[in-house]
Amino acid sequence: MTHFGTAFIMLSFFLAYRATGSFSFDVWRAAAGAIDPMMQTFIFLAALIGFGTKAGIIPLHIWLPEAHPAAPSHVSALMSGVMIKTAIFMFIRIFFDFFPIASIEWGLTFLVLGGISSLLGVLYALSEHDLKRLLAYHSVENIGIILLGFGASLTFMSLGYEKFALFALAAALYHTLNHAIFKALLFLGAGSVVAATGTRNMEEYGGLVRLLPFTSAFFLIGSLAISAFPPFNGFASEWLTFQALFIGIVSASIIVKAIFIFAIASLTFTGGLAAACFVKAFGVTFLARPRSEEATHAHESEWPMLAAMGILAVLTLVIGVGSGFVISLLVGIVASIWLSNPSTLAFPFRQFIETRSQFADILPLDTVAVITLAVFVVLTVAIMVLSRSRKVSYGRTWDCGTELGPRMEITSTSFSRSLITIFQGILRPTKQTDVEYHDEEMRYFIKSQEVRTGIGDPYRQALYRPLSAALTMVASRVRLVQSGNINMYILYVFITLIALIVWAARS
Repeated sequence: MTHFGTAFIMLSFFLAYRATGSFSFDVWRAAAGAIDPMMQTFIFLAALIGFGTKAGIIPLHIWLPEAHPAAPSHVSALMSGVMIKTAIFMFIRIFFDFFPIASIEWGLTFLVLGGISSLLGVLYALSEHDLKRLLAYHSVENIGIILLGFGASLTFMSLGYEKFALFALAAALYHTLNHAIFKALLFLGAGSVVAATGTRNMEEYGGLVRLLPFTSAFFLIGSLAISAFPPFNGFASEWLTFQALFIGIVSASIIVKAIFIFAIASLTFTGGLAAACFVKAFGVTFLARPRSEEATHAHESEWPMLAAMGILAVLTLVIGVGSGFVISLLVGIVASIWLSNPSTLAFPFRQFIETRSQFADILPLDTVAVITLAVFVVLTVAIMVLSRSRKVSYGRTWDCGTELGPRMEITSTSFSRSLITIFQGILRPTKQTDVEYHDEEMRYFIKSQEVRTGIGDPYRQALYRPLSAALTMVASRVRLVQSGNINMYILYVFITLIALIVWAARS
């Protein structure tokens, strides 16, 4: 996939050179309006496939859930927080800086891809029991959310809504920053858990909140942030993305309206399913009783790793509460890309919200964050004061007369199975049962029974395996020229040289 993406990135640059006669970005910017529309489309498609592969857009994502679990957790944090975001940076440079003549179809394409990636990414995460693969699929989901803001900005720019385009792009950049912070926090938390237990399988966790108290607290903060729970930073950027998408509904075209409604619906479903997924991830990992010997003897990480997680946890809160300042800063940065006089842009952010006369008034982000934080603090203090004289007694949980053990807990599989069943048309769940009997001739007494569940992989089956088979077939034919005879290789060079001379003479 790395070679595949790089090939299309190079192709997009070669096509731009073919259209402009230069590899200079300044020349591309000056000649953008004169490029043939068909060539513009080819450049767009090549860049979309190339950088879309680097970003992990569905269906170009298949490398991402394989790479993240294989890497050390701190490397996974950099891969998810930084590496895949370079593709987002290049999308912005290409479609807003190098070729600022985007057609509306380009923006709508990004909106559709963003909606699909965000929704399917969180659905695949729900079905995972490998903690790091679960987080990897959430990277696909959040790349989709970023693309929703980016696609909205591209669409607004083509429609002439310049200021709306600025704020939609600021929403995409804001979520890019937020995802880098809370996903790094979650990957470091997952690394702490994996180091303590020796496994990534969530079915073998449980009860770690008592053994890893700091890790569990930091992981909970990251879970709240990625689930867009105020006042953490994930809420602020997703809220802003929602506002940008709602503005798109007032477009005159029914097709544009429908695509923006699809994007809003995808983001709505994504938010709810992400919350459910991290209820599963946190609950199955840290709560209840240990379900393995390794989880029983787990120990907390050393202070340098806890300090790193603590800094990121604080940042999720600071950037969420200070959302007004961050958004104003990002809008100023974005405005500098295409406005000759960025100071003419309406500041602060609240003035942008007031232009939305078609919708009900909504509290500014910073007000929402501060009120939520204040309510939380007041409730915490009130509970502490009112419960000072309360007597607490501890006793065994009633267990119907049976031994209360790990087998009675809800597992990752059972938690997500009902949600997978609801979306079975998309996920295509599989179930395989293997039964061993005491007597193979008289199958009345079962000795053991094993049930394996999973989900289908339509991308490999319908797309990548046929492509791989075709590539293998072509390669087997092409390899016939590699005879091992040096004289034949010299002949190939000679024929190629003659052909080049003839071609040059005719040109």
